[in-house]
Amino acid sequence: MAVVSLYDVLGVPPAASQEQIVAAYRRAARRTHPDAGGSEQAFERVSRAYEVLGDPERRRDYDRRTHAHPVPGQAAGDAPGRAGRTEWAERTEWTEWAQRGVRRRYLAMMAVCVTLFVLAGGVIRLVSVPAALAMMLVAALIPPVAALIANRSR
Repeated sequence: MAVVSLYDVLGVPPAASQEQIVAAYRRAARRTHPDAGGSEQAFERVSRAYEVLGDPERRRDYDRRTHAHPVPGQAAGDAPGRAGRTEWAERTEWTEWAQRGVRRRYLAMMAVCVTLFVLAGGVIRLVSVPAALAMMLVAALIPPVAALIANRSR
């Protein structure tokens, strides 16, 4: 499994300024927040990366530990490995892609369900109260079922 640095989690280069880190954190937080359809683990990783990189002192310690910046006078090909990275920063490209796919499927299914629910609600409201109550029960089941379907393995 490929190891990803905190800079990679936020999508900034190691030489990024504090303003770039703040802007990258805000973008990543909006993209990965659970309320916006992101995963809790991805949002946690982004938050932890910002905790370290957003504080200049902790960032210096991290850079020193992981050799995120090449040593002056050293050729780029000779840069040391980043051996000190933490486990929670690990991420592979395919898992990020898969999570985006799950999010898209979930949001698409929810859009279809809400549209059908609104259309059916207009018809049922004219018919009867018990049918409207049954429809409320169905509406309570739609989000968890959609989440299960979106997350199932293919």
